[in-house]
Amino acid sequence: MIFSEADIPLLAKGDKKAFLCLYESFFVSLCSFIRSYGLSDDESKDIVQELFCNLYKSKLPTNITAFKSYIYNAVRNRALNFIRDERRRRNHEGAFSILLDESVLFDKIVENELYNEVRRLLCEMPPQCKNIFTRVLNGDTSEKIAADLDLSVETVKTQRKKAKRLIRERYSPIYRSFLPFL
Repeated sequence: MIFSEADIPLLAKGDKKAFLCLYESFFVSLCSFIRSYGLSDDESKDIVQELFCNLYKSKLPTNITAFKSYIYNAVRNRALNFIRDERRRRNHEGAFSILLDESVLFDKIVENELYNEVRRLLCEMPPQCKNIFTRVLNGDTSEKIAADLDLSVETVKTQRKKAKRLIRERYSPIYRSFLPFL
């Protein structure tokens, strides 16, 4: 059976034979048409089937030329939307895949909380102690800090001890985390 203009009013009435005729007449050509956009066979079949499901529920044009134009434009728009959405999904997939791993997520939360606690601790320290502690965290040695700040090495070591004591007093769990670096 070939779909004709006489079948369009039957579609509006919900005639299943007319719809089957429409499906058989256009399914292959619509799939072929949107495969030219670089879609796989399965993707194109899914898009065309979705179009037919919506066509069954919607009001359609009344002449065959307008109808053909309508379904080709509709399937083209669906294909372009699919490509756009797929591109967005791929772009975000990499970022979200990291978050999906619970251990990585937990580690990031702990790291963030630890960073916030260190920032709070730095705000509570005297200025010179804060400066020296920040440089120690950045990996500078006592000798380098002393030379850069024009202080004695003993003064730097005293300030480091003061920072360790503050950490130990206020944040004993965090202190154990930083101990290897201090």
